[in-house]
Amino acid sequence: MKKIILLFYLISTVILVQAQTVWSIGEKDNSAAEFALAPDKYADFLKNDFGWEDRYYIIGLSKPEKDFPYILPGTSDVWAGSLSMAGLRTQEINILFRMKKAGLGRDYKLTLDILDVQSKYPPLLKVTVNGEIHKFVLPPGKSDASLIGNYDSITPHTIEIPIKNIAAGSNTIQLKIIEGSWLIFDAVRLEGPAEAMLENVNPSVYLRNVKAAQYQLSPEIQPLLVDVEQLAGFPQITVMLDGENILQQQLEKGRYKLEAPMPAVKNAMTSRYEIIADGKLIEEGSILRSPQHIITPADYVDTHMGTAHSRWMIAPGPWMPFSMVKLSPDNEKAGWQGGYDPSIESIGVFSHIHEWTMAGLGMLPVNGPLKIKIGDPSEINRDPDAYRSAIDKSTEETPLGYYKVNLTDYGIKAELTSTTRCSFQRYTFPQDKEGRVMIDLKIPAEYWYHILDAGLKQVNDHTIEGYSQQQTTRVWSEDDNQDYTIYFTIEFDKPIKNFGAWINEDIICDKNEVSAQKPSQMGCFVEFDTKSNPVLQVRTGISFVDMEGARNNLQEEIITPFNWSFDAVRNYNKQTWNNILTRVDVLSNDQREKKRFYTNLYRAFCRNTFSDVDGRWTDATELIQQLKDPANEVALGCDAFWNTFWNLNQVWNLIAPEWSSRWVKSQLAMYDANGMLAKGPAGMEYIPVMVAEHEIPLLVGAYQMGIRDYDVEKMFSAIKKMQTVKPQKIGDGLAGNRDIEAYLKYKFVPADLGRFSNSLEYSYDDWTVSQLAKALGKHDDYDYFADRGTWWKNTIDPETGFARLRYSDGSFEKDFDPFKTGVNDHYVEGNAWQLTFFVPQDVPELIKTIGRDRFLKRLSEGFEISEVWRYNAPGERYGDFPVVHGNQQSMHFAFLFNWAGEPWQTQKWSRSILERYYGYGAGDAYLGDEDQGQMSAWFIMAALGLFQTDGGCNSNPVYEIGSPLFEKVTINLENRYGRGKHFVIKANGASRNNKYVQSAKLNGQPLNSFKFPASDLLKGGILELEMGDKPNVKWGVE
Repeated sequence: MKKIILLFYLISTVILVQAQTVWSIGEKDNSAAEFALAPDKYADFLKNDFGWEDRYYIIGLSKPEKDFPYILPGTSDVWAGSLSMAGLRTQEINILFRMKKAGLGRDYKLTLDILDVQSKYPPLLKVTVNGEIHKFVLPPGKSDASLIGNYDSITPHTIEIPIKNIAAGSNTIQLKIIEGSWLIFDAVRLEGPAEAMLENVNPSVYLRNVKAAQYQLSPEIQPLLVDVEQLAGFPQITVMLDGENILQQQLEKGRYKLEAPMPAVKNAMTSRYEIIADGKLIEEGSILRSPQHIITPADYVDTHMGTAHSRWMIAPGPWMPFSMVKLSPDNEKAGWQGGYDPSIESIGVFSHIHEWTMAGLGMLPVNGPLKIKIGDPSEINRDPDAYRSAIDKSTEETPLGYYKVNLTDYGIKAELTSTTRCSFQRYTFPQDKEGRVMIDLKIPAEYWYHILDAGLKQVNDHTIEGYSQQQTTRVWSEDDNQDYTIYFTIEFDKPIKNFGAWINEDIICDKNEVSAQKPSQMGCFVEFDTKSNPVLQVRTGISFVDMEGARNNLQEEIITPFNWSFDAVRNYNKQTWNNILTRVDVLSNDQREKKRFYTNLYRAFCRNTFSDVDGRWTDATELIQQLKDPANEVALGCDAFWNTFWNLNQVWNLIAPEWSSRWVKSQLAMYDANGMLAKGPAGMEYIPVMVAEHEIPLLVGAYQMGIRDYDVEKMFSAIKKMQTVKPQKIGDGLAGNRDIEAYLKYKFVPADLGRFSNSLEYSYDDWTVSQLAKALGKHDDYDYFADRGTWWKNTIDPETGFARLRYSDGSFEKDFDPFKTGVNDHYVEGNAWQLTFFVPQDVPELIKTIGRDRFLKRLSEGFEISEVWRYNAPGERYGDFPVVHGNQQSMHFAFLFNWAGEPWQTQKWSRSILERYYGYGAGDAYLGDEDQGQMSAWFIMAALGLFQTDGGCNSNPVYEIGSPLFEKVTINLENRYGRGKHFVIKANGASRNNKYVQSAKLNGQPLNSFKFPASDLLKGGILELEMGDKPNVKWGVE
C-alpha cells in the first residue's frame, strides 16, 4: 500500500534515459474542463454508460471530451449506484493502447494528476497495469465544491508509478476506487524510453490478445484464442497459422474471444500466427502448442462472474447442484449483500452456509499470534488484533467445483471443493511455522443471527464436533424468525497438537469440550505440526437434523467413496455438474459467449438442500421428518418463488425435469408435515417473504409440462387450500396470503386494507389453479378459479389504462402518478407503470383493456428510456424507471410484444436486454438483484429464444419465440418423463446484428405463429428459423 501525502510521495525513483511522453489524456492545468461530464454533470455518470467493465478508452481513437469522465466515483457514492440495498458498486476506467515498440518495457512511468478528492471519505485508488497492482490512499480534500466545477479550494495530488511491464502489442491500465469516495482528474500520462513507439490503432478493430487455449475442443482441435474488439463497421478477421488460413470471420459489434481451430498436436511445438483485419496485418507472433484436455461445459463456468455487489447467495465457491454446503470465501461486513465482493482483496473466513437468512461455520487457516475475532475488510483501517488475511488476487482461481487463493498474510495456499452436504479443504502452510485452523460460529452474514446455544468438542486426535443453535429474528416482517441448528463434524488428516476455544472474549485452553448459552462470539482453534509436511486436509460434514446426520453425511459422501483424495472429490463435483450442463449444447466459436451461457446455467441450479442423505429433515416446528424415497426426494429451500415462473421454473421444467419433480415433492412434504405449502421455504420454514403464493405456479407448471410422478390429487388439494384459507402461524413463520380476506370480499385488494398490487398477483395464482383443475377435469373448481383469474380487471382505471390505486369504496386514487404513487409499497418492488403489465395469464385481454395502440406505445417508450440505463435501477430506485430487468417485475416485458402483434419488437428488445443488462465480468454479469438464479435462468431462456409468459401453467402450454443467441442449440431431452431424445433450435445466420426472425419451420412445416405447443418440443424435433438484420413485420403476427 502506498500513501500519498501532499507534496510528499512514497514512490520509487525512476530514471528515464531520454524520456518521452508516450501518450497523455488531458493537460495538467488545474482544470478538468477537457473531460466528459465536466464541469458538474457527475450525476450523469451511469446515464452516459461510464464505469462498466465493457467500457474502455483507446489511446489514439477515443476523445477525452466524450470518452473519459472528469470524475471517478468511489464505493460510497450513492449517485453512482452504491447503496445499502444495492451493494458496493465499484466503477472503473479501462485505458487500452498498443505499442509498436516497447523498448525494455521497464523504464516507464505512469503519472496521475489528481485535481481533487472528496473531503470526508478519501479514496483508496487501485491502479492495475497489465495485471500489476498499485494502491494509493489519497488524503482528503478541503471542499467538495470541485464536484460542480468550482476549483477555488482544490488540493491537487500527483501520483507517479514506475511501470515495469509495458510490452509490444496490447496493454491495459485500469483505474478503480475500491474504498471511499470520488476523485477528479486533471491529467493522465505515460512516459517511456526514447525508443518506445505507440502503434496506430486500426479504427475498425482492436486486438487485445492472442494465445493458445489450455484445452481442446475435440481430439482433433485445439483453439487459438483471439481476443478482439470490433470498433466500427464490419471488419473481416483472418487468422493464419503457419501460413494456413484457420479462421475467417466478419465481426459485428462488441468483443469476441474467438476459438480459431488449430489442429491438435501430440507433442509440444511452436507455431507462427498472423492476425489480419480487412487484408492488413495487425499482429504476428509465436505460440506454443501442446496436448491438452478436452473441454466440457463445466470447464466454461466461472463462478467469479457476477460476484460484485452480489447477495449472500452468490459467491465464488465449489458448490454442487442444490447443495446444502456452499463453501465460499467471505470478505464483507455483516449486512445486506454481505458475503463476497471481488473489490475487497482479503478474506475473513471460508464459510459453509450461504442461504438467504442462514449462515455459519466459518473456517480459516492461520499462523502467528492467536486472535479470536474476524477482522474488518477495510484496507485503510485494518485491525491488528483480529484474524484475517490479504490475498494475492493473481492466485485466485474460481472454476466450477474448486476455489484456490494464496493468503499472503500467513503464507498459506487454501484450496476448497465440496459435495452436496460436505466440504473438503486443503491448506498448504509455510514450513517454518506451525499451522492453526480457526473454526468460528459467528461470522458476518447478510442477515445477522444470534447463537442461542452452542457446543464444541475434540472427539479424538483428528476430529472436532459441534453444534450451533441459531436464530435470525424478524427475517422479513415483525412476525417471523428463522430458527435452525447446524451440526458438524470436522476431520483432519493430521493429529491435533493443541485444542482451544473462545466464548465471547474468554480464551479456554484447558478443556476439550466447551458449551455456552447465548454467546455473542464463540469458536475454537486447532493447531498442527506442519513443519515436516506443510499440507493439511480437512473434511467436514454438516446437518440441520442432528450430529448423527452430520457424521452419516460425511461418511456417505466423502469417506466411503473418496477417503482423503481432494482431487477425486473435485472431479466428482465437476462430473455431477456436467450431468446437467451437457443437456444443452450451444454452437459458437466465441469463448466468452459459452462462458456466459454455461455460467448462467450453473447459477440456475444453486438453491439449497436441507435433508440428509438418509432423507431426514427438520420442519418449521423443529420436528424431524422423514422422506419416503431419499434417492428421489429432497427437502429443498430458497428465499422465495416470487416470479420464478418467468425464469427458474422454465429452466428446470425444460432441462432438468427431475429437479422440478423434487421441488413438487418437497412442497408436498411440507404440506404433509405442517398443513401448508410455502412461498419462502428458507430452511424449510414458512418465511412470508414477498407476496402471493407463487409456489403454486411452480407446481402447476411442472404438471402441465408432463412432470407427474407424485400425488396429483394431494397437490391440487394443497394449492386450492392456499388460495382459500386465511394465513396461518406455523412455528416462527407465517403461511398463506396476508390479504386474502379483503381480496375475496372486494375481488381486489383495496389500498386501505392491504397491498394493492396483490390483486394482480393473487389473480394470476387463481388462474393457475383453474388450469390444473381443468387438466384434472374438476369443472366446478375450474369455473370458480377461472373467474377469480379475471379479477385483475378490477384494478384497471379505464381513463389512464393503469392499475391505479383503488379503495374499498370503489374510488380510484385522485392524485395519481404511475411512477411515484404507491411505489415499492402498494406496488411491490415496483410502480403502477410496471405492475399494470402483471397479467401473464391473459395478455390479449390486457391489451384489449388498455387499448392496443396505447399498450404498444407505452411499452416501446419504456424500453427506449430504459435501454440507456442498461435496464437497471441504480440504487434500487425501482420507481424511477419503466423497464427494470434488475428486478423481477419487468422480466416478461420484452415478450409482451409477441401478443400485441409485433413479434419483431420482442426479438429486438429481448436481444437488447441480453446485450445491455447481461455482461461477462464480476461486476456486469448481473446489474441488479440476482435472486438465487432468477436473472441467470431468464438469460438461458432468452438465449434459447424461448419463453412462457404464463409460466407454462396453461392446460395446453406453449412456447413463445424470441431471438435465439446462437445459430444452433441442441436440448438433450434424453427421453426423461416420456419425452423425445432431443430438440434442436437452428437460427440460421443468427448473429449480433441478425436478431430478427424472417421465417420459421417446425419439424419441416411452415410456422407462421410466434408460438407453438410445448408438447411439440417435448416430443423432440427441430425448430428452424431464418434470421436477418431487419425486422419482418409480417412474420408471427396474430
